[in-house]
Amino acid sequence: MRSANEAPVNDGRDEVEVGQPNDLQVVLPPETRGTVRPPAAAMPVRAEPVQAGPVRREPVRPESSRAEPVRPEPSRVPGAPNREVDLLAAVERLRMQIATLSLTLDVPEVAAARREREGLLSQLDDYLLPRLRRRDAPLLAVIGGSTGAGKSTLTNSLVRRTVSRSGVLRPTTRSPVLVHHPFDSGAFLSQRILPRLTRVTSEAPEPLQPIDPNAPRITGLRLVPHDGLAPGMAIIDAPDIDSLVETNRDLAVQLLQAADLWIFVTTAARYADAMPWELLRQAADRGVAVAVVLDRVPPEALADLRVHLATRLRDRGLGGAPLFVIPETETVGGFLPEPLIAPLQLWLRRVAGDDHARSVVAERTLKGVLGSLPERAELLAVASEAQVVGWQLLHDEVEAVFATARPRLLASLVDGSLLSGEVLARWQELMADEGFVRRLDGRPESLTDRVGAAMTTAVRRDNEEAQPLDVPVTESVTAAIRAALRSATEDVLNRWRRHPFGSALLTARGHQVTANDIESTLERAVRDWRVGVSSRIATAVEDAVAGTTDAGIDAQTAADVMFVVAVDERSDRSADESVADSAGTVAAARRIVAGFLGVEPVRSVAADARADLVSRAAIMLDTERRRLERLLESVESRTGRAAAVRTAAELVEAAR
Repeated sequence: MRSANEAPVNDGRDEVEVGQPNDLQVVLPPETRGTVRPPAAAMPVRAEPVQAGPVRREPVRPESSRAEPVRPEPSRVPGAPNREVDLLAAVERLRMQIATLSLTLDVPEVAAARREREGLLSQLDDYLLPRLRRRDAPLLAVIGGSTGAGKSTLTNSLVRRTVSRSGVLRPTTRSPVLVHHPFDSGAFLSQRILPRLTRVTSEAPEPLQPIDPNAPRITGLRLVPHDGLAPGMAIIDAPDIDSLVETNRDLAVQLLQAADLWIFVTTAARYADAMPWELLRQAADRGVAVAVVLDRVPPEALADLRVHLATRLRDRGLGGAPLFVIPETETVGGFLPEPLIAPLQLWLRRVAGDDHARSVVAERTLKGVLGSLPERAELLAVASEAQVVGWQLLHDEVEAVFATARPRLLASLVDGSLLSGEVLARWQELMADEGFVRRLDGRPESLTDRVGAAMTTAVRRDNEEAQPLDVPVTESVTAAIRAALRSATEDVLNRWRRHPFGSALLTARGHQVTANDIESTLERAVRDWRVGVSSRIATAVEDAVAGTTDAGIDAQTAADVMFVVAVDERSDRSADESVADSAGTVAAARRIVAGFLGVEPVRSVAADARADLVSRAAIMLDTERRRLERLLESVESRTGRAAAVRTAAELVEAAR
């Protein structure tokens, strides 16, 4: 390294200048080279007055050839505005499809698909749609690279003003700096490009702040108008692509994706790093216009490093990218010596100062990004199809569980399974009561009946007063439905957990997994069923005693029998069928009740009670099933999404 005041030495500068692009060979076709308007020495502005529209420049032709049709530029083709509108509409449609594409499940490869979706949405919003809406807008050149590559120093040196803080370690909350000519302020003050970044108009560099790997994402874009930069192009000093702060790395990639031109800065010591080459590979794959700056090159290794880097660029599809080499030197006032950056300055001014050059750069990147859309859309379409398969598997698990749980529960409510435990004990007490038949026909109890009833009461467990049978029956119904709901829900959740993406989904859904109001809903449903059955029995009893002079049937005894009959359909069998003991007593009691109330009223009350109970239980199960299904995304709504993405991408391709 030599001081700026030392005598000049042979530092390879001649070789640097020979290696620099001295024309617009990467943006102008051969037949138009040499037609570029050089900028004025004092002010880097266009040499010709600004006209109402872009000036079309063509090689001079003989008079005889001027009448012949000339193939126009793509943007000048008759009907092109309509095609541009069609292309813009097609890209907007594709953007809508991608933005609404759900990638919720953690199926294999979904992480890459999510990154692709977010990156594509950012590029559509930050670059593609703004460029399609205004093709003549100033170019945006993003200066990117690794930590310590000299991006900020290069930015400051290009405009000969300190607009970006330089240093090996960057402040982590530093907003990216966009430098533009004052003439172009309107193009960048609006949210036309990079709409997610808030505009900050302070021109002073931000203060140095400590590095925080957990720093929040930067949301500001600092605009610096400066007439040291030619109109027609703005430059952004982006964060480091290998920053210690993840949000800074993400922002650096976002800015590069929004650029018309990448100015990639690397150093002699780090130009072989993997991360820069991965981004350069993406640029090559997508046809983005790229210029490369090799900074801090030892003079003795300048020629070898330049050749080696140029070879690597060529081998990776970037052989046409201009390469600028800056030898190792000391800064003067924080700036690189002007002669060292003059080739890059001249190239940028030539691109900015020529309508056709700007158009070529913009169109090259635009076509490259448009050309990348089919492959990127296909990746997302495949990811969407994988999501549908995952959602279908989870829905199938719900279907399998409830397809078994539903009929099992509904059958258990009416097949006599509930005639056990407390219900069975109370039923046996009722059948042992010698006054059972007398209460049904309304006759007064004899002394023997009263003594027998007293003795039965004396031996009842815990000396508890006898409860109507509808109480234990409804409690048993409630317990059966509750157990079925809990079992079905647990079974579904366990089946989901067997899938890695299902387990992650349950973690993400959190408190939504458990139903909060199931208990109150269940109690209300069973209570309403009990009230309904009691009302039907009371009506049947009233109809049976209407117009008679008897004291009347004991409604509670009839209700006790009918509630048991309602949950034991075995009582419907004829008397000559062989049935279990409990079923036999129920059938016998039913015939006794039917003898007083009538066969048809008893049959009607029993049938209605069972149908009502089964219906309410089915509603409870279906409600829980729908609640679980609401944790999932609808397969029907997702099935056509992949096809919609592919169709939108095909429309973009057709409109290009």
